Formats: sequence, structure tokens, C-alpha cells
Amino acid sequence: MGKVPLRRGAELVAAALFAVGGWHVLLWGFFVSTVLSWHGSFSINSLAHLIGRRRYPTADDSRNSFWLALLTCGEGWHNNHHHYMTSANQGWRWYEIDVTYYVLRLLGWVGLVWDIRVPPEHVRMDVVEPVAARAVSPSSPRAGGQVSVDRRAA
Repeated sequence: MGKVPLRRGAELVAAALFAVGGWHVLLWGFFVSTVLSWHGSFSINSLAHLIGRRRYPTADDSRNSFWLALLTCGEGWHNNHHHYMTSANQGWRWYEIDVTYYVLRLLGWVGLVWDIRVPPEHVRMDVVEPVAARAVSPSSPRAGGQVSVDRRAA
């Protein structure tokens, strides 16, 4: 059996919720939860550039916020995300709660997802790499598919 397109998967979830509990469960379990999820994600792109603390000197105003992370299941560790964009987890320290990452790890444990990327230790601790290791192409996972900012020039 091939992959189920995302739209088809959403239709199946909606149909299952309706079958289980009717219109009430479909409304709250699918439509309202989806709209709240969208609002949480969209608000992070605004609020996480205004509220919180900056652990890493990124090229933008991104910040880490414990309260935003709690409300959005881990998306509030936005400065971490901008520091190393290819990581599946955004909470990098033991106290940075990242529920989305915990779910991904659970799905990886049962074999539904794989190749979960996490930042290397030197990135998390912001240790400067040797010059040869820093010379990576902009499309490499280390650069996050973006041109990296050279912090030494600042």
C-alpha cells in the first residue's frame, strides 16, 4: 500500500471522528483543534520574536520563551530553531519542554518515523568548530539549508 496523501489522511481522520461521536466530536476534534493549532503556529512567528530570551546570536530577533513553548508544545524555543533549523527538537536542554519532539520520538520508537535529526552537541553548546569543519556548503544539514551567519564578524 502506497503513501496516503495528507489531504486524504485528514479526510480519514474527519470521517473517523464523525463516526465515533457525530457532529460534536467532528467539530471539536477536527475543525476547532485544527484552527487552534494554526493560531498557535502562526502566533509563534510573531510573539517568539518579541517575548523571551536570546541564547544564540542569530541574524534575526528570535527568542526562547518557556510560556510560549508550553502553549505550543515546544514551538516557543524559537531561538534554538533559528540557530539550527534542521533539528526535529526545539527544546535542547532538559528543562526545555518539547512535547512535539517527545511524540516524534515515540513514533520513531514504534517505527512510524525515522532519521529524526537533532543538533550535535557542539551546536547546542555553541562551541566554535575548527575552521575545516565550518567550511560547509549552504545546502548542507549543518547550515540548515541556509547561508550561515558568521558570528566572528560581529
